[in-house]
Amino acid sequence: MSFPPIPNLPGETNEIPPVRQECGEPLIPLSALTPKLTVYAAYYHQGYEGAQPEIYLREGVARRLVTVAEKLPSEYRLVVLDGWRSHIVQASIYDRFRQTLLAQGWEEGEQLTAELGKFVAKPTTDIIKPSPHLSGGAVDLTIAGPEGWLDMGTPFDDFSDLAATRYFEELTETSEHVQTVRENRRMLYHLMAEAGFVNYPREWWHYEYGTRVWARKTGQEAIYGGILSLSPQPQ
Repeated sequence: MSFPPIPNLPGETNEIPPVRQECGEPLIPLSALTPKLTVYAAYYHQGYEGAQPEIYLREGVARRLVTVAEKLPSEYRLVVLDGWRSHIVQASIYDRFRQTLLAQGWEEGEQLTAELGKFVAKPTTDIIKPSPHLSGGAVDLTIAGPEGWLDMGTPFDDFSDLAATRYFEELTETSEHVQTVRENRRMLYHLMAEAGFVNYPREWWHYEYGTRVWARKTGQEAIYGGILSLSPQPQ
C-alpha cells in the first residue's frame, strides 16, 4: 500500500468547546471485535494504578477502528494501546510524567505545567469538558505486520520531538530507515483519517473521534462527554 505524505496538521488551541449533547453510546471492549485488531493495554502492562487488561472505546469509535483494520494488508493488524481512561489512570499517568520532568531538573511552576500539558491532559472529572481519553473517543494505536510492530520511529509515549506525527516528513534525509518510518506513519494516518479520525500532531499514535478536540478540528459538535466509570454506562 502506498500513501501520500502526511499533510500539515493544525496546531492545538485552548479554545475547545464543551459537550452540549452527550450521544449516550456505551463503552465496549475491543478484544473480540475482529482478528485484525489486537489489544495490548500498555498502561496495564506498565503497572499504572487503575489500569485494566482490556481496552474500551465508545461503540462508534470501535466500529470505525474495525473498518480501518479491515483495510490493512492481509497479514497486518491494528494494535490498540489505550482507549478510555478512568480519572484514576489519567492522574497516575500525569503524576508519573510530572515526576519524570522533576527528575530531569524542571522546577514546579507554570513552565512545568505547560510542558506537562503538551503530552498528558490534566486529570478531570468534568464530564462536560472531559480530557480526550475520559470521553472514550480517543485511541492510541499502532500497526503490526508479519514480523511484529511496525517501526514508527519512536516507542509509544515517547515525549521527544521525534514523536511528532510529521517529524520524519520534514527531514531532508532519505535513508532507508527514514523512508520506512514515513511509509508506516503515512499508512496509519491516512487510514485513520479516511475513517473520520483526527490526529494529535505531537503524537503519531493518538487519534480522536467525537471528542471536543475532534469537534473543533472538524467544525462539528462534540458527541462524547466524560465517562467516570465502566458502569453504569451513559444513558
